[in-house]
Amino acid sequence: MEVEYELTRDDLYAFQWRAVFVSPRGRRARRNAYLTWALAILLVAIVPAIGADGFVISRVSFTFIVVSILIAFLFQWCLERWLIRRAILQLLKDEKPGRGLLGRHRIVLSQDGLVESTPVGESRTSWAGVDRVEQDSHNIYIYTSLAAAHVIPKRAFRDPQETDAFYQFSLAGKEAAG
Repeated sequence: MEVEYELTRDDLYAFQWRAVFVSPRGRRARRNAYLTWALAILLVAIVPAIGADGFVISRVSFTFIVVSILIAFLFQWCLERWLIRRAILQLLKDEKPGRGLLGRHRIVLSQDGLVESTPVGESRTSWAGVDRVEQDSHNIYIYTSLAAAHVIPKRAFRDPQETDAFYQFSLAGKEAAG
């Protein structure tokens, strides 16, 4: 099974964005950031309630906690998107078309694994070297490590049946290798 396609900056941007917002590691890091904000706000709200007479719950401002958490979460949401977008665009700025990552790609799947060819090189990966195979509405991802993948745009296929056959063959190859 073989597919030839052009990898664009938009494809790479989507892959990097997905890595941050969809991958388990990215979701865990983001969840930890929100939990850190919540814990920090709770500590700030609870410290004034501790006095010489012990902990007095009536001194805790629940309005402060709720409003502060909402503001912190909104700030975190905006900040992470701005920083991540900026970092991805910075990475993509240095990529040159036709140098291996952007430009023409050809992937050939066989029972033994996959071969990717670009104008500047060729790589072979056995199915045992494939970490996982995933897809979203625009791309198929064949991961060769936790953070590196062959990004195959679905627009490279003639029809949805061909796309699905490629994806299923990839899954079957990965599963057969264990």
